[in-house]
Amino acid sequence: MARSERWLQGASRALEDGRWDDVVFSSQMAVEVASKAVLFAMGIDAPKQHDVSALFREVGSEKMIPRWFPAERLASSISTFSGLRALAEYAYERGVGGDHFKGEAPGLLKDAEDHVSACRKLLEELFGGGRAEGP
Repeated sequence: MARSERWLQGASRALEDGRWDDVVFSSQMAVEVASKAVLFAMGIDAPKQHDVSALFREVGSEKMIPRWFPAERLASSISTFSGLRALAEYAYERGVGGDHFKGEAPGLLKDAEDHVSACRKLLEELFGGGRAEGP
């Protein structure tokens, strides 16, 4: 989880600097790393791919997962961020200008913060107060 929080910190700094594509890319990485930490903690070997939403949906059906945990919503978030990653990472190759993500970057960062927070809370509730490092 510490790695996902570092990605969030980078996204927040990018927002302050007006680096909109970096906000999206770093937010996506925070979501991916936090999601994989949950999968790892549940004993699931996450594939080396960005979109792990299908596996995350399966985690939501585990009996030990509390009812408050929004696995379906978070799985959708994983999928959304995965779709935005390539555009944020390779925008210049696709002729997308630097302001392309300007309007949505703040909301995407907030979504990523909420995602990481829910994953952190789940891990703390299930496995204790320590900070899970995971992937």
